[in-house]
Amino acid sequence: MIRFLLHSAFFLDNLILIDPHDGGSIGLPRPEVKAPLVLITHNHYDHNAYEIIPHETVKVRFYGEFNYKNYTIQGLKSYHDKEKGKRRGETAIYKITSPDGRVYVHLGDLGHMLDEKTVEELKNPDYLMVPVGGVITISPSEALQVIKDLNPKIVFPMHYWVKGHYMPLEPIGPFLELANKEGIKTVPLPKNEVNEESVEKGTVIYYSNLA
Repeated sequence: MIRFLLHSAFFLDNLILIDPHDGGSIGLPRPEVKAPLVLITHNHYDHNAYEIIPHETVKVRFYGEFNYKNYTIQGLKSYHDKEKGKRRGETAIYKITSPDGRVYVHLGDLGHMLDEKTVEELKNPDYLMVPVGGVITISPSEALQVIKDLNPKIVFPMHYWVKGHYMPLEPIGPFLELANKEGIKTVPLPKNEVNEESVEKGTVIYYSNLA
């Protein structure tokens, strides 16, 4: 099960929380979960609020590989901009493989296109979490190209403007328009919780009550 907690925060299988925000500092509801493992892609205020989350273990901008309760977590180095981090620093990409073989990829605040080596490492995941709001990450059109390169079964857009959000990001609309032009199915869901098995493969999932 995947729960989207707004911005870039996702809770996987009631076990792994990625990039929690504190809610108030970005104008969104605070995540209310208990997470045994918290993964932080980079140490920016809208991604690193693990102190407010009851947790056991935290990894901040982790590069390498480790195992946690039969999940394999890989952290790959990427950058928050197109200048190898000179403007906004580094950000980790997390590839998470569950005990039953499902693969989740969370791209963090990716600010550049992926090189061939990274594409090879990440391609064909079951679930891809990709920033689509531009401004300080890849643009909607770049996000679409990353999706094509990685060929995920299901896509979860993230890091875009929603009502109440303080950050000047683009809303999800431009990305959805591009996806629809490419013939990619986009599905609005009325709540933030997804049972992946009920979702058609090759689908972009977004949340209609947030856009």
